[in-house]
Amino acid sequence: MKTTFCFEKKLFEKCFKTGSRMIRFLSSFYDNYIKPYFSSRGQAADRSHKNKIYKAGRLLQNTQLPTAERADAARDIGILSYTGGYEHAAQAADKYMASMVELLKTPDLKDQHIIRVLEGLSAICYLHVANQDKAQALGLPDTLLEFVSPISRLSFTSQRWSCHLLNILCCHNIPIICHLKDSNALQSGLEKLASLDWDGWPLNYAQELLRVLGFQQSLKKDALNEEDELKGCSYTKSGHMLGKPLKSMCTKYEFISIVCIQFYIWTLAVNMHINYRY
Repeated sequence: MKTTFCFEKKLFEKCFKTGSRMIRFLSSFYDNYIKPYFSSRGQAADRSHKNKIYKAGRLLQNTQLPTAERADAARDIGILSYTGGYEHAAQAADKYMASMVELLKTPDLKDQHIIRVLEGLSAICYLHVANQDKAQALGLPDTLLEFVSPISRLSFTSQRWSCHLLNILCCHNIPIICHLKDSNALQSGLEKLASLDWDGWPLNYAQELLRVLGFQQSLKKDALNEEDELKGCSYTKSGHMLGKPLKSMCTKYEFISIVCIQFYIWTLAVNMHINYRY
């Protein structure tokens, strides 16, 4: 029995040592031959992405270049930031967003150049709250408000891109929403743009912005009040049933029926009160 136990113990130790050597061998093989292959490819791709952003950034910040070339560089920075991920977008914003906003504010900038810069800013700010806050600090929302105002002379395409960027800035960002709601001319400008043709776009972004800012809800309430006043169904005591307002599309007979039911309930309540008292 003792001899068998010693044999099993030696066998276990030998297997343990062999297993340990195998694990060390596999770990060393992975570190020396497999990991460098994948990490080098990833680092090379990351380095290439940074170089492309850096190259486009130099073109953007070179004020001696034509405006068209700088606008193309702004769009390239946005696309590279978006495809490179969250970190690249943050780096691009830190270095080049101020130049992009400054280019957008250039007087007499052509529509085609404005569109390219808006495309780049939309890509940088997409689902990136820190970049949205940076855009607000640079005054980008106020510039976009001028673009979508009723007196703006920009093309419809530029205004559509402005609405698209405003929607992106409002995403998960309450301070920007509150800032936009304080604008007096924004609602009328968005209503005008929402009524135009948005064919070819995934959404009517002017309409979406009206919903986000709560303007459409107030418009519906005003429309309901006007319809009720025309039909004689104003929101008074007689226009509520158990605390709920009447529908705007109620007919004359439905209104009379509801008033009769309310009168009947009121009569029953009075009778119950009298019976209980006496």
